[in-house]
Amino acid sequence: MNILVFLKRVASSQEEELKILGEGEAVDLSRLPFKLNDWDNYALEEAIRAVEKEGGHVIAISLGAKESDDVLRRAIAMGAGEGILILGEEALFDPRLRAIVASRFIKKEGFNFDAIFTGVQAEDDQFGTFGGYLAGILELPYVSMVVAIEEWGKGYVLVRRELEGGLMEKVKVSLPSVLSIQTGINEPRYVSVMGIRRASQIERKIYESSLYMEGVISSIEVLKWSYPPKKEGAKILPYDIDGACRELLQILKERGVCQ
Repeated sequence: MNILVFLKRVASSQEEELKILGEGEAVDLSRLPFKLNDWDNYALEEAIRAVEKEGGHVIAISLGAKESDDVLRRAIAMGAGEGILILGEEALFDPRLRAIVASRFIKKEGFNFDAIFTGVQAEDDQFGTFGGYLAGILELPYVSMVVAIEEWGKGYVLVRRELEGGLMEKVKVSLPSVLSIQTGINEPRYVSVMGIRRASQIERKIYESSLYMEGVISSIEVLKWSYPPKKEGAKILPYDIDGACRELLQILKERGVCQ
């Protein structure tokens, strides 16, 4: 079984406040740490578990700047057999364009695969469309929000996917297919610094994204970055419990929560 897993390197903004440059032209990412997109981490782990059980090969692919090699080294340290970087810069921001580049790359380089795994969405831009776009272009079956892979059969895979309201749907989909993996499907394995260093000794292949972009332009343009409008601060109620309860009740009445 051969599985292609697409990985994205994203900025981690949990510990730093984002700073907008100029009049909203860009966001300053110079002081932010970068990491593997969380959803992609689960997709990678699930692919590795599949080949450990069924046999086969995992190929980790990342589209981005040269720094994206970081996530490929991590993927190899986790158990991927090969790492590939499709080198590109800002032009790969658009998920539709990323899917076109990825699909052309897969076709041109003649990859033989049973499944393609992607994360459900990206942490940085919050798009959740790459997997669907890719499946559509390649004309492959697609399942989103996969929370469990129950069985790999001859020419099919049986999965469970998450629906709204806590419902689950069991789907039998033919192979090859594209699966978008949800967080929580597994517990991604720990990767040590030494493991990543050892993985750096394994050659990663690099391809130029421009080879697969002829005649295609981005359909998304970032016009401006801005902070969300400031809202009214929290109201501090009196310290005594009776006064706090009376004031809280009055607020609820004013907001129409109670009569």
